[in-house]
Amino acid sequence: MNLVKVRGIADHLRLAGKYEDALHLYDTVREQIWGALGSVQNELATFSQTFLGDSLRTSVQFKNSYSQQAVSNTFHKWFSLDLDQTCNEFIFSTYGRLQCYSQSLYLCAAVTTDIILSEFLILQTLVLNAGTDNWVNSVYKLATPNIEGERMKKIRFTLPEVAVRKIIVENAEKIKKTDWYNINIAILEYMTNIGDSTSEFYNSISRVVGPYSHKYRGNPRSQDSAGADKQGAKKEKFSYEQYERYEKYERFERFEKRTQPQVEEEFDYAKATEYERAKHFGRVLGLSGKVTKSTIKKRYLELIAKYHPDRVDDLGDELKVLAEKKTKELNAAYEWMKKKYDL
Repeated sequence: MNLVKVRGIADHLRLAGKYEDALHLYDTVREQIWGALGSVQNELATFSQTFLGDSLRTSVQFKNSYSQQAVSNTFHKWFSLDLDQTCNEFIFSTYGRLQCYSQSLYLCAAVTTDIILSEFLILQTLVLNAGTDNWVNSVYKLATPNIEGERMKKIRFTLPEVAVRKIIVENAEKIKKTDWYNINIAILEYMTNIGDSTSEFYNSISRVVGPYSHKYRGNPRSQDSAGADKQGAKKEKFSYEQYERYEKYERFERFEKRTQPQVEEEFDYAKATEYERAKHFGRVLGLSGKVTKSTIKKRYLELIAKYHPDRVDDLGDELKVLAEKKTKELNAAYEWMKKKYDL
């Protein structure tokens, strides 16, 4: 299975507000990765029992020593991805599915709180251990995938909910310092949706996030877009952080007012100011922080490759239409960037 392609389509469905459809695809990616992890775990357990005897200590040492290499080989065989690439897809798909639960009152009511919070802990663990040799064993400590054949049947989380909440709070400060700080916001959104916005757990995460909703209040249209455009034209590096702040404000408004998020209106290029165009096209290309001209080109090529007609040809008419729409958005964004920043 092409995990990258399936997860990319799920992202597009989620951004379009089709949370149930997106969740189905995120779950498909999740089950494939957990199936691979469970298959390795079973094979190592069988080998250990057959050749190493019943010593628990010996069995644990054996699994810790060989899990990473065995998982790496399995990922290559199943997905044609290495450890880091699969970890990235694991992170993106887990984050995407948790956003579906956080942004849909219907979905968040369908799963118990202890399971969702355990998933948030898995996500935190993946983010904090990404790029290291330890992420596989770190995940194994938190959950055991039960599989039938090579298919994931059920995930058994190892920690009680009280411990999960405690560790999530401890990890929240670390997460805040990464590019994945919005995980903390998603937790608050989820807790608000289930009617638990007064607990100590909620307040602890809220204190870590800080008063963004008050700091960044205001109308983006009131900004001096001409000055920002002029500055951007002079420098090769420019920042989208100011736009991200308003995005954070909008996310906080959703859980502070306890309202279900609405699908974003279609962008009207003709009526938009230069500031609004920069904000919109920056989001389309997934730009954040300081970026260079080469970064814009690279990001565009990465995204446009995901939605090439050949890659979605066998995924059904509805997804083809979504892929075509996304391709048009990416092309429009890149054309605007080319003209504005002389790419």
